[in-house]
Amino acid sequence: MATRIPIPLGQQRQSTPLGMPAARAPMVAVEDQTGRAVAGLGQAIGQIGDAVKRQQKEDAIAWVSKASSDDQIKWMQRMVELQETAEAGAPDFTPRFIKEFDDYAAQAVENAPEFARAAYRESLTRQRTQFGGNAISFEATKRSEHIVSQYGTGLDSDARSIALEPSLYDERRALRLAALNESTLPASVKTKLIGDAEATMAYAAGAAMIDRDPHGAVAAMEAASRGEAVNGFRWINRLDSDRIQQLRTRAQTQADRIDNKARIEQDKADARGQRAIGEIDRQISTGVPATADDMLRWSSMVAGTDYEQSYRDMLKGQQEVQDVLRMPIAEQKSYVLQRRMQQQTAGANPTAIANLDRVERAIESNSKLLQENPLKWIEQRAAQQIAPLDLSLLANQEGIAVLGQQMRDRSDLIRGVQARNPPGSVLMRPLEPSEAQALSNAFKEGNARQKRELLGSLYWVAAEPDTFQGAIEQIDSLGESGAFMARMGRLASSFEQSKLTNYWFSEDVVQSAGDAAATAIHGDEILRAGGKAGTISYPVPKDNEFVQALEEKVQDLYRGLGAGSSAATDFMQDAYAIKAYYVGKAAQDGSLSPDVDTDRLDQAITAVIGAPVDFNGQGRVLAPWGMDSDSFTARANSAINRQIKERQLGSDLAQSADNIGLIAVGSGVYAATLGDQPLMDPATGDLIIIEMSPDADSGRDSFGVSASDLIPRQPSNITGTTE
Repeated sequence: MATRIPIPLGQQRQSTPLGMPAARAPMVAVEDQTGRAVAGLGQAIGQIGDAVKRQQKEDAIAWVSKASSDDQIKWMQRMVELQETAEAGAPDFTPRFIKEFDDYAAQAVENAPEFARAAYRESLTRQRTQFGGNAISFEATKRSEHIVSQYGTGLDSDARSIALEPSLYDERRALRLAALNESTLPASVKTKLIGDAEATMAYAAGAAMIDRDPHGAVAAMEAASRGEAVNGFRWINRLDSDRIQQLRTRAQTQADRIDNKARIEQDKADARGQRAIGEIDRQISTGVPATADDMLRWSSMVAGTDYEQSYRDMLKGQQEVQDVLRMPIAEQKSYVLQRRMQQQTAGANPTAIANLDRVERAIESNSKLLQENPLKWIEQRAAQQIAPLDLSLLANQEGIAVLGQQMRDRSDLIRGVQARNPPGSVLMRPLEPSEAQALSNAFKEGNARQKRELLGSLYWVAAEPDTFQGAIEQIDSLGESGAFMARMGRLASSFEQSKLTNYWFSEDVVQSAGDAAATAIHGDEILRAGGKAGTISYPVPKDNEFVQALEEKVQDLYRGLGAGSSAATDFMQDAYAIKAYYVGKAAQDGSLSPDVDTDRLDQAITAVIGAPVDFNGQGRVLAPWGMDSDSFTARANSAINRQIKERQLGSDLAQSADNIGLIAVGSGVYAATLGDQPLMDPATGDLIIIEMSPDADSGRDSFGVSASDLIPRQPSNITGTTE
């Protein structure tokens, strides 16, 4: 039983219940005391009976009131619970609720007090009527909502079906409208459902058709706005203006997106085709044939674009380029010149002009590659792979021997190409760019002694002067010091020793060629740093003062043999090398004097270029590095006398041998002079040439090659003897 909530009771009518005897006054005279006593007693008993009845009635009313209130709130809550848990449409909601209420009421009346049952039964009957009406109303509302919901759900399914297949629109619309027209729903509800169905299904059909053909939808809407019907687009007339505008915006947006995408794709294809044409043009201009993979890639890139014809034209141009590049260089340039003149005379279309331009660029690119990077040219044009140099092998003699063989193979390849092309069109460049860069970095980071060792090793690897000079010219970090470093490399590669016979050293003190090179390299670093070595600044002699002092020392050492002599250039290069040694030696000695020290200058001359010798008073000549002046004079006179005897130049000349002078014409190679004029053999017209070299046991490189073997051979029109 639910908790009963007490409620105030109203004023109750005081009456004697039906069937109850009323108290009566005794029929006794007033003046009779006994009678009066009996009468009073009866009256008291009657009053007590009335009070008991009134109390019973009030108890019944109070109990029923509380029970009725408790039942009211209880069944209101129960009604809410059942409504919240009711199935869709609330089927049989009312009968189930009434049955549950009746079961409760019967049990509640049975459990009620005897005196309150009738009133309680009446209260429950009134509540049954109230709650039953509420249940009926709820069930009717929910049933109507459920039916409408089913129509809505079906409409959603129809809309999705139409969105997937717009051709279902007419069929699904007809079926739905027929079902709604047969419905018993209220007219207002039915009208709303029909309107929603028309709008929803038409919108779904419109959206689906727009997604499939936005351009067609735009055209259909434009026609509808003019009052024209378009087959398959009848849904337009079943939409309000707002929805039509929404679909029009959607159709226009998608049409624009398709148009923009098509334009972008076409622009992308055109750009890709244009890029392919640019790549082909650059490839043809290099003179290197394109690979098959590249040709296939370019073909796919130009497909479907305006560049397909240009691609086919360029294929013909590539073949022409390859045909021209197989010609000798001189003929290549003649071919271009001849074709250019033909075009100017007879005229030519843009394609022919462009092809000839590519041929010309290919020739230029090919010539540049051939001249500056012949190894790359050999790889590209002859398909011959060039094995890279492992420069770490420079650290030991065994590695130098391995690199030496590789370098000689490269030099032979380059010389072979040089022989087939005009002089100067192919430079000796024996290093790959990456190898030259690695050596450049090593020279940047190394100290003077490390540079000297690297130069010496590189010279031994090169084996030939032109190969070594070419490698030096490829090393970017050497820059303007390239000629100087080349000289130091030749010096550093020698195992020769020189006796510096001036007052700086005693007669038994010698300096190796490698040490002399290291000293000069250190001086070069100081000169290029503006006179600084670390934190110490050295006062470097002024150029004009140093050159003047040097000229006084060497005097006519650099006189030339005739017109076109390189004596001036040789002097400037030697002057820088001598100054570098001078500065390096001054730094070693800790000298900070800015004045030219003549003794140190003598030592620098001997250490860098060798000993100057005033031969027979006929002019100065440079002895081979490491040979003192006395040895040179004796051996040179012996060689000259032998030449006079072998050539049978006469006894008069033999007696005048002390008047014969010498002039250098190469490293260790000298031409004899008489009275400042070249001495020639009257019978042959050849110059009298002698060759001088250090002792046979010295001056050998790491391959065991004598330094004398590195002296260039004399030309065919000069002959002489070797001493």
